Amino acid sequence: MKIDRARALLAELQDIETRFFSEARCSIIYDTQTNPGHKLAKVKLDTPTPEIIHVLAGEIIYHLRSSLDQVAVAFARNSSGPTQPKNTYYPTGDNFRSFVKSCKGFDRKKGRLTGNLRHFDTGLRKAVLRTRPYDGGNDQLRAVFRMANVDKHMELIAVAVRGGINVMQNFTIKGAFVGYMVNGPGNLGEGVVFSDLMPEGSITPNHPNAKITVRGKICLGGDGFYAGNELLPFLTSMVEETAKSHDNLRQAIAGGDEQPPSNVYFRFGAL
Repeated sequence: MKIDRARALLAELQDIETRFFSEARCSIIYDTQTNPGHKLAKVKLDTPTPEIIHVLAGEIIYHLRSSLDQVAVAFARNSSGPTQPKNTYYPTGDNFRSFVKSCKGFDRKKGRLTGNLRHFDTGLRKAVLRTRPYDGGNDQLRAVFRMANVDKHMELIAVAVRGGINVMQNFTIKGAFVGYMVNGPGNLGEGVVFSDLMPEGSITPNHPNAKITVRGKICLGGDGFYAGNELLPFLTSMVEETAKSHDNLRQAIAGGDEQPPSNVYFRFGAL
């Protein structure tokens, strides 16, 4: 149900992005500082990105993270060992070793096993291990955990609009070194160069209906780990990978976990 809800929110996000670019207004600004002696004409988006996009992205990620945590709790309830379902969460890690440690690590100082899944039945624990939610293992699942922490504890999911000029109608360009160029993708919120006017060139609208339209995509913004990725494809890959992991995990809890452990797990012995 949570994954279905995430898919519904993806569709809503797609509609918002499509409508945003169809209605977006932009203007021409001039940059004389970047390249002295040249007047660079830039197209800049004037329409602000809909604020609901930040919230919808966070909701999608929340549903994915929550669905995985609930699987871990279900596995705890179905294990014969002394598990603590209320304190159970789906493990992750920066790499394979830290992930295994979070599942069933051994604390030398304490002289005992630690890890969130240490009392899970072996088959259920191996089913979790096979999902590999760590960097270099399953990067889409790893992103679910990393971004869920950002949205829950730090800030809204940052977005930016990247693209360039699409159509320029009823304008006259004079005295340009480069009259018109399709440039980008760049940050449309800051301005993307489309013409080099040298010192004296000009751009003039010659009709009351003169207009500029841009094409682009809403991307992850800021300086985070995934900045620059197109938002919708990125979230879609996270949703579909989580759904696939759910299908595999469901087999384990239904008693159909007959897959042999992969070689990488075999080397670490009884996990």
